[in-house]
Amino acid sequence: MTPMILPACSLLLRRRHAAVLGAVALGLAACGTETDADDDTAATAAEPVEVDHAEPRLVVAYPDHVEFFDATTIESLGTVETDSAVYVQTAADGRHVFTLAHQDEKIGLVDSGTWTEAHGDHGHSFTLDPSSTALDLDGLSYHAVSDDERSVIWFDDLGAFGVLDHDELEGGTIEPQMFEVGEPHHGVAVPTADGGFLASVSADGEATGVAVLDATGAETNRFETCPGLHGESHVGETGYAFGCGTGILVVDGGQATSIPSPVEGAGTGTLASDHESTIVAGALSAEDRPELGSQLALYDTATGASRAVELGAPFSNLVVSEGRAIVVGTDGALRVVDLASGEVTTVPAIAEWEKTDDWQEPRPYLAVAGDTVWITDPQAGAIHTLDLATSALETTEVEGGPGRLVVVNADHAGHSH
Repeated sequence: MTPMILPACSLLLRRRHAAVLGAVALGLAACGTETDADDDTAATAAEPVEVDHAEPRLVVAYPDHVEFFDATTIESLGTVETDSAVYVQTAADGRHVFTLAHQDEKIGLVDSGTWTEAHGDHGHSFTLDPSSTALDLDGLSYHAVSDDERSVIWFDDLGAFGVLDHDELEGGTIEPQMFEVGEPHHGVAVPTADGGFLASVSADGEATGVAVLDATGAETNRFETCPGLHGESHVGETGYAFGCGTGILVVDGGQATSIPSPVEGAGTGTLASDHESTIVAGALSAEDRPELGSQLALYDTATGASRAVELGAPFSNLVVSEGRAIVVGTDGALRVVDLASGEVTTVPAIAEWEKTDDWQEPRPYLAVAGDTVWITDPQAGAIHTLDLATSALETTEVEGGPGRLVVVNADHAGHSH
């Protein structure tokens, strides 16, 4: 099967007129139409400022806007309005962030305004006022996966995905190349190190496995051994793991391996891992088994072994950093899980909160870089910063109820330029 390449204009790209603090360049309208330099709707962006070291920022989603914060001081740097709450997911350049508004079936892109350019054994860091960009797509999306200098956006309503190269994100016209895979379904697609892709495939509207595609979108292999596919994570240098109703499916180098769930009858949804470890962490789930909400699955992709770790409380999102899986439990404490040993360390952090069946309800979310964890707290109207090395916790009150978040340009923090 060779997926059809769709024109980007079929997605009805439209310019987003968002309210932004600071000087903003709205850029070019979609579908290749250039914006006149004298157009009243375009503003001239300030020139980037080179700084002594990387300045990480948080991009935080609220019910009606995205807000940018200095990740060190938690000082607000500006906002971009949105029509509803969004998922925020970092783009391939580590600078831009996708805003996925599934309720309104819109996909946008914001510029965090902080980045580091590598130059051999050092880097040069820059800052700019955060802003919106020219990308404004119509479509239902929950997943924008970035790796190998490409970002891949999956469209549930099309059974298709769009691809943006790293260097396209700064351009005035941002048009993804579209590949149609099959019938519409809740799925995901990811870039592979060889220039191709992995994309979910479905039967009767439900994801059942993964197709291996080359750089042109031609299918070279297929593995329909992942019923109820949901969630993905990069593992090792070139592999990807996908959550299944029976465990996980690992695809690497065009070949696939299934690892059974550590709990019979339970599946795995949300996944997290890092490049340095062969172990993938996943949230366990099964219908009518709420007790699994407090357990974490650890899958060793090198040995094929899996284990379940009891955390003692249901939890929110899952992040992984430097061989540790981290969650925040409903009792307000962080659980830091050593991926290799399964040992759990509990660190008090925030007040108790309630996890409802409605996953769109406001709840705490985590972002992590090294030993630093940022926790949004919609109940308290705060962002907490926790140092895992010392357990020191700092709390900053913010306006409204902060939700999902990402941290950008944190990998280079502290490095001289």
